[in-house]
Amino acid sequence: MIKKKIKSEKPPFPFYFLFQEIPVYAILYMIRKKEGFHLRYKKQIQKLLLSVFSLLLCLLSPLSVSAQDFPSGWPSAPEISSASGVLMEASSGQVLFDKSMNEIRYPASTTKVMTALIILENIPDLNKNITFTDIILPDLAPGNSTINAQVGEVLTVEQCLYAIMLASANEVCTQMAVEVAGSVENFTAMMNAKAAEIGCTNTHFVNANGLPDPNHYTTAYDLALILREAVKNEAFCKIAGAAKYTIPPTNKTAASRNMENHNALLVDGKYYYEGAIAGKTGHTEAARNTLVTAASREDMTLICVVLRSENDERFTDTRTLFDYGFDNFHSQSLYWMDKTTPAGNVILPKAVTADALSVSDSDENNQRTRTWSYNGTELYRTSMQLPLSVETQITADMSMFRIGTVKTIFPSPLLLPIIITLTILFAVIMIILIVKYHIRKQNRKKKS
Repeated sequence: MIKKKIKSEKPPFPFYFLFQEIPVYAILYMIRKKEGFHLRYKKQIQKLLLSVFSLLLCLLSPLSVSAQDFPSGWPSAPEISSASGVLMEASSGQVLFDKSMNEIRYPASTTKVMTALIILENIPDLNKNITFTDIILPDLAPGNSTINAQVGEVLTVEQCLYAIMLASANEVCTQMAVEVAGSVENFTAMMNAKAAEIGCTNTHFVNANGLPDPNHYTTAYDLALILREAVKNEAFCKIAGAAKYTIPPTNKTAASRNMENHNALLVDGKYYYEGAIAGKTGHTEAARNTLVTAASREDMTLICVVLRSENDERFTDTRTLFDYGFDNFHSQSLYWMDKTTPAGNVILPKAVTADALSVSDSDENNQRTRTWSYNGTELYRTSMQLPLSVETQITADMSMFRIGTVKTIFPSPLLLPIIITLTILFAVIMIILIVKYHIRKQNRKKKS
């Protein structure tokens, strides 16, 4: 987690200046120069442009789309303070809570979950030595989250992973990206490919550490998918779930580096949560506070993501959602061909069993699909090739997939400013033509 404000971060672009002040003075200059137009018209033009700009924002801004329809009689969801949040059960991928989970936001250092996962999948030898190069120098700027690695310093891959997940070291992310893929650009291409592979549709990475960039974004739902994939890796859970870790002296650093996990749910204290197994915090001025965490109890592993939180809300909100999930739901196995091999599992309210689900079958293209629903809402679906047989069920011919969510693909965050810019320019031209028309009309009246 970044402890201080990152100086490399910049506040949101001043669209007010771009779309109101500049066009106003452009109009005044172009007209006044030729027609003797006076600055007293500035306020009228400002009001007109502001109205146009406000209308454009209303029309072009993406709407928040709820991605989950919950059945009637579903346990009442709690309130959270974070702007976006999701609670997902890991084995089924079923969403149990949704607050604007498909809204695109900055992930900050929760990006490093994907960074660590790509490293673990591509460097199996955690004892491999990594020598730091001058590629890390930009990330060592004051205010950045770092372990102050030195050019020429040697750390193991395992030590680098602890530095990434516990100390949130930006320079270590960059060095490991180059180690894995030859460049940060190639590494982020791997990150984006992995995100698409696991079902993320509203995510795009341009760096390995999560520093804000207009084209580096994700959603709470997509981050849940990423952490869901990451916790399948035992090494990831060991590293991301550690309360503390020490890097001993190296060839460039005489003192040991003692690191503590910034996720308060994983360490003893006020917010510790029994069953929490792994997670990652994040903070930038653009993203505010972010948090992804996994917790396991009994037969369920829950994934919780909260984005754009203030102060300690990310910890209280996550605890609230975990309590909601574990207190109100349980996992039920679903059977089709026999009672020994589950066809899948579904998460239901604790008082409800799988016997309460309605079942329907449909056939198409030599494939039979069975759907399980609760109170009219579809919860799970699985398909199998015809003709059906017990042998077919346990072969690779059987495919399972989960439905019940509607994902909305948003355009790149860069597209909206481009559309607005072009439209504003068109509006400016029209205003100029209208004003010049009225001036000419007034001049003709004076002459007549």
